[in-house]
Amino acid sequence: MNPSLRRLLLGGLAAVLGVTVLTPPASASPEPSVPTGPGAEATRAAGTAKRTGQRVEVVSARTEFTQVFAKPSGGFVAESSVVPQRVHRPDGSWAEVDLTLRRDAGNGLRPSVSPADVRFSAGGTGPAAALRNNGKSFNLSWPSALPAPRLSGDTATYPDVLPGVDLVLRATHTGFTHVLAVKTPQAAENPALREIRFDLGGDVRVERNTDGSLRALAGATEVARSGPAEMWDSTAAPSTALSSAAGPGAAARTAAVGTVIDAAGDLVLRPTAALLDPGKAAFPVYIDPAWSVGRSRWAYATSNNSTNSDLAAARVGKDSATGVTYRSYFEFPITALRGTQVASGYVQMKLDHSWSCTNTPTYLYQAAGSVTATPRMPWETQPTLTARTSASSHANEAGGCADGPQPDMTVNFTGGSVVAGLRTAVASGSSTVTYAFCACSDASGTGEGTLDRWKKFHPDGARLVVDYDTPSGLPTGLQTGGQACVPGERVVVATAPTLSAVYPDGDAGQALQTAYELLEIPASGTYDSSTPRLTPPTAGVVSAGARYTTGSVAGLSGEKAYAWRTRSSSSYLSGPWSQWCEFVMDGQAPTVTVDAINGPLQPGEFYTFKLRSPDPSVLTFRYGWTSPPTEEAEAGTTLGYAGKTASVTLTTPEQGTHTLYVAAVDSAGNVGIGSVVVQVSPPAAG
Repeated sequence: MNPSLRRLLLGGLAAVLGVTVLTPPASASPEPSVPTGPGAEATRAAGTAKRTGQRVEVVSARTEFTQVFAKPSGGFVAESSVVPQRVHRPDGSWAEVDLTLRRDAGNGLRPSVSPADVRFSAGGTGPAAALRNNGKSFNLSWPSALPAPRLSGDTATYPDVLPGVDLVLRATHTGFTHVLAVKTPQAAENPALREIRFDLGGDVRVERNTDGSLRALAGATEVARSGPAEMWDSTAAPSTALSSAAGPGAAARTAAVGTVIDAAGDLVLRPTAALLDPGKAAFPVYIDPAWSVGRSRWAYATSNNSTNSDLAAARVGKDSATGVTYRSYFEFPITALRGTQVASGYVQMKLDHSWSCTNTPTYLYQAAGSVTATPRMPWETQPTLTARTSASSHANEAGGCADGPQPDMTVNFTGGSVVAGLRTAVASGSSTVTYAFCACSDASGTGEGTLDRWKKFHPDGARLVVDYDTPSGLPTGLQTGGQACVPGERVVVATAPTLSAVYPDGDAGQALQTAYELLEIPASGTYDSSTPRLTPPTAGVVSAGARYTTGSVAGLSGEKAYAWRTRSSSSYLSGPWSQWCEFVMDGQAPTVTVDAINGPLQPGEFYTFKLRSPDPSVLTFRYGWTSPPTEEAEAGTTLGYAGKTASVTLTTPEQGTHTLYVAAVDSAGNVGIGSVVVQVSPPAAG
């Protein structure tokens, strides 16, 4: 193979090689479940946040895309992105993404901190670009030595790999781009640029899809994928961004690049000749088949289904230079919200550029399903749009405004539709939620062709910010006056009772606020939301999972029936009401008698006495030769007697006159007392 052909072609294929990963890319598999419920760290974070007045991160909930913070006011906030923001290192530590290229121990070039395990050549022989993904390798090798590159942040430029042609490698959040920059008309006349061929190395085979996109496979495992290849020139218009190796400018001419996998497994690139015509193209011209690792979390759609290689910007509206209309879609992970209750939320975007010098609207819609076609979604198969909100913004960076160039602007999309949509997604158990950004004021496209709505946003600045909490559970272990509440039965109390319950919550140790409802049960025995409520007992604060007991309930009358229920709330969220607990006020002490035994008793002998009470609510009897009596017997029933009875056996004391003390205790705790005088005879002679 001609060395110049190989060099040129390799530059194209490596284009957006967003592929190698230090850990499996988060976009390639579902985001892990986030432990923000019961857990020592979440509890500590909540306590520290309340004590210091500053929000505190729950580090165990951190992922490449999401962070969770405990708030001083209670509850949590989750912040999610669509582009990896941090990397989990092998030693367990986390680091913010830093794509600045640095030399590694083997004299290669790597981004300082990247979700992708990417390595560039520092010059000389060996692969120009290498990556590893899930233990599999994918290499692009030049047939001859590369020159030493010029480094600038995330970019390595290898000058004149062909006469007048540079090879540009750039690290990205998901891997890297690889572009050939044809700098002059003379360079474009090189026949090597009409058909470019290169070998692929590593553990993969490359397959071509019908649309020209490519998949690098190791067995059944996808190591990398690319969309259809594209090329663009440097045509510019006043007050528009210029083309670069990162992507086409607003007015750039673009064209497709043909891709073929030949019988030897080589990749052949066939650029569109018209865009290399020295008399028509504006130079530099860039050739770029873009690669990425797995499925991206954002995509764009164009009204003419044209491809856009500049993935550094998410476009919305009608491009003022080309007339093409764009929409952009973002899929945020919401695994952290499973089992929680959403209180509020908004989508935050960072505006890079607007056509207008003053505020114009952009519309956010909740979109059905996930972002499945990336980086470009076919215009005809866009998902259904619902739940609209909007935000106005401007950030003209071209210098055509009186106060230009204008700085980037943070734009927040808020409103009830965002919150309602989030709650629906969380309740359904979804792990993601997708939003569409459009210049249209309705789903049919109204206003989408208005030039002053044309904007570009930074995808890596997109955030979904959600305030949430774990709902408090159903209170358990209800007690009235210390007696357990039983559904369908009424607790009987003698005096104004205390009310007590256990208050569960998903966030162990969190402070919960209790609340109560109290009512008098009507004579009908039924009650509902319209039944008048009485003044409830004073509420209090209880730690999640603990029991709280009120003070005595005031203002109750004897011989009346009442019902109460309780619930708890954490920060701004209230849990469910408990079941109703019914009770009756009964301050009347039961009567108690002892059946007499005829004839004098002998000392030291066993005698059985029968205790009686006509009150059916008596639970126990107490008895003994001293007052108050301390021996206890369970109250039972006797055939033919409507009240409660118990038979007890005692040994009689020494001779003389003695008193047997007895008491009856009812379910309200009322104690009725009684006694009987017993004559004990002298011991029998003998």
